[in-house]
Amino acid sequence: MLALGAAHADDDRFGVYGLAPAAAGQTVAEAERALGARLVAGASDAARPCHLRRSRAQPGVDVVVNRGLIVRMETRDPRWATLRGLRVGDSEAKARQIYGKRLTVVPHPYFARGHLLSVRAADGQHALVMESNDQGRIVTLRGGRLPAVEYLEGCS
Repeated sequence: MLALGAAHADDDRFGVYGLAPAAAGQTVAEAERALGARLVAGASDAARPCHLRRSRAQPGVDVVVNRGLIVRMETRDPRWATLRGLRVGDSEAKARQIYGKRLTVVPHPYFARGHLLSVRAADGQHALVMESNDQGRIVTLRGGRLPAVEYLEGCS
């Protein structure tokens, strides 16, 4: 399990572990205790090994759970920012400026001119991933465990 402490000094911002105080690597119960709120799955989803959950504590954030562990957290909601202040709706140019040489950029398979932008954690097991569209705008933020954080569809 991931100890939260110093790894998540900035609550309410996306990083390589997700959106604190919940984090990739926690069980659903651990995340619920950290959030002080339930992570609710759709009626048909909870029985599947990999599914999405949501919490009223973090509206607009999807939590991907695989076999009882959080593997990633994601949003398309501009109210949430990364630890460095990047939000959905910001320009890809801003992401490149903020993250500099740490940023890996590859073509997005669903957009003609969009990109997948990622910053890997020092542990080599987590990453922050951002998607840009054809207009050069960030449309998704997500943080979590590799390789799950890189999947475009959430569960694989």
